[in-house]
Amino acid sequence: MLNPQELTADVKQMALALGADLVGIASPSRYDGAPPKVRPQAHLPEAKAVIVMAVHHLDASVDFGAEPNSNFPGGFQIGMIPKLDTIAYRLARYVEALGYATVPIACTTFWHHRQAEGVPFDHAASFSHINALSAAGLGEYGWHGMAMSPKYGPRQRIISVITAAPLIPDPLYTGEPLCDRCKLCETACWGENYRPDHLLEPKTISFTIEGKKFEYAHINRWRCFWGEQCHLDMKRLAEREELDEQAIYDALDEGVDRVVQANAGYMCSSFKYCMAKPVRVWDKTKAANPRRRKSAPTGDWPSLRQRILKLAANAGASRIAIRPLADFTSLKPNFYDGFRTEDFFRTFKWVVAISRERPVFLTDSKNPLTAKNMPISLIITGGMMIGACDIGRFLDDSGYEAMVPWGKCGFGPLAARLQNWPGHDRGGLYTECLVTDAPLQPFETAIDRPCDGLNTPAEIIARAEEDNGCFPFIIHQVGSIRLDDLPTADTACLKQVMPAAKSLLIVAAELPKRTLELACKQEAECGVSYLMTNYQALREAFWAAHDMASGLKKQGYEAEPLFEVETWSKPRPVPQVSALPDLRAQAPFAAAAGLGFIGKNGFLIHPQYGPRLRFAFVLTTAPVATAPTVTGACPDGCRLCADACPVNALDVNGAGSSTEPFPRHEVRCQWARVMGMTAGEGSAMAGWRLPDLPVPDTLDDASRQAALAQKDPIQVRCYQRPNMADTQVERCLQACPFAH
Repeated sequence: MLNPQELTADVKQMALALGADLVGIASPSRYDGAPPKVRPQAHLPEAKAVIVMAVHHLDASVDFGAEPNSNFPGGFQIGMIPKLDTIAYRLARYVEALGYATVPIACTTFWHHRQAEGVPFDHAASFSHINALSAAGLGEYGWHGMAMSPKYGPRQRIISVITAAPLIPDPLYTGEPLCDRCKLCETACWGENYRPDHLLEPKTISFTIEGKKFEYAHINRWRCFWGEQCHLDMKRLAEREELDEQAIYDALDEGVDRVVQANAGYMCSSFKYCMAKPVRVWDKTKAANPRRRKSAPTGDWPSLRQRILKLAANAGASRIAIRPLADFTSLKPNFYDGFRTEDFFRTFKWVVAISRERPVFLTDSKNPLTAKNMPISLIITGGMMIGACDIGRFLDDSGYEAMVPWGKCGFGPLAARLQNWPGHDRGGLYTECLVTDAPLQPFETAIDRPCDGLNTPAEIIARAEEDNGCFPFIIHQVGSIRLDDLPTADTACLKQVMPAAKSLLIVAAELPKRTLELACKQEAECGVSYLMTNYQALREAFWAAHDMASGLKKQGYEAEPLFEVETWSKPRPVPQVSALPDLRAQAPFAAAAGLGFIGKNGFLIHPQYGPRLRFAFVLTTAPVATAPTVTGACPDGCRLCADACPVNALDVNGAGSSTEPFPRHEVRCQWARVMGMTAGEGSAMAGWRLPDLPVPDTLDDASRQAALAQKDPIQVRCYQRPNMADTQVERCLQACPFAH
């Protein structure tokens, strides 16, 4: 057992190894003055520390972003959100394996847009990463209310992991003030949000931590919501003297244009024009905004190449190429009006392209599994965006300029075509690019994935199951089953993907235990961590399945990674990966592959992890033996899952035997789990207003859409996604005694 000093150093080192640029520790006592529902203990009652991490924005993406205005973010923050969620999930799993409870908090997407009980602010997060950065000694607030660090100014995104580990807190920041109240943020704001008559009362927000005062402008965040979430025309914001939720709807009714450009959809101009005073420099020949002072450029071509290759491989890339930017001048018409296109092509010299194969069947709209497997594209895309972001951050910190162009520019497809990479012309490849002025050279190579050099399917499975193997963030057990051992009805759609398929491998990743136990039941009444760890576990499982499939292909077999393996169930809409599969539909495959037994709730129950696993699959022509069956059963007479369901979807009297799962009323389950129409399942705890509608027994497409249209108007009208940031928790899963 490590002592607190050793444990703290170990955890920090792991955070840095996972890719954090900054890491600090805050103690829960530093939140004593905060509203109770947003304190660390409200998320994890036994909390002893908050691990706070950040990755920095690429400087060039800020310098070229928000031009001509905030509706035009350019390459701002591409790859940062999946990177941070990945760091937090992996660190949470690491700390949990050391014996300490953890609750990672999602990077973004989830806010209480209206004031939550006891929290006197609109648009408040259930846990503030901005506040956490200051509480962990990594910086302080700027006048604009954003977090500033001495190295990057405001140019970082932040994530937190709350833990029961007895970590030693870092001292609060005591260096030179980072914000000198230059008020450039005020003059840059398109909405004139800092005008005294636009600020809310009191005009500033202030609080004290251990004697240090933090203070910033009390901005009406509905004015920020106008552009950041609604993407309304920023040129029309300043004319609005009063702005609240109803005024947003009035603007929509008046026909104010939505302006959506590039990946992020918005970049705050106050953010663009801010830089911490200790590192603020000006060069009007390169940017109108203040720039960040960097270290002198370091690294020659061999050392840069070695690090770039390593970062690309870590992100899952299977090939990389470096070409002159001059090869891409045909893309100039793809840049939007107002972007400094010529300056862009003068500033940067090289394009770094990284790529990964995408299952070809996803281009076949007639294949019954295509639609349900489309999240694969987002998972692969997220990995390549992480790689481009990581390479860019490395070059940034080496003293060079780097930027990830947004998708509509077309760099990825053109790079793949110029390289003539297999699959580029038939949708079988995803390519992400970054541009840089670093002293690179033309270069191309394939990148071996972790299983590519193994000789047999058995070796691939063994490598995946090793405690210190190539996939440290999945469970070290791979399920396997011969398709001939499954019912024909279960394999028909799989055979349409791969007619000669013989076997199915199942890879699983685990949810941190306390995220499931506490979701929407803790003082914070928050399901954000549960939802984030669900989609991140799916990413981890799929990334491993993708690499295993690559290894099988190298051995001469057909192999494809899959997200879903059946066609009948309804997935649940979520951010980042677009959908969460129906665990009940996946359970028979996982049980048949030796990963556990099926409980009364219909979910897979693993002997060690209970129902806390999320799955990805490898369909292959390789002959793999069916794993031994796991026997088990729920406690006699247990009906906790059925009693916990807020829509009574489980029929306790309908099972044919004491070991069969309770039959599920599909429409009732979809009403709560998929559509988020029921307060008891968790969506209301995210602050969403739910319509008072009876739980139906039947649904068709028309009635489904009519019901969704009555959900919270912020979801329906502003986000134009009736399931946006829903935080449903499967209560039948949470109540299961094997979950604890």
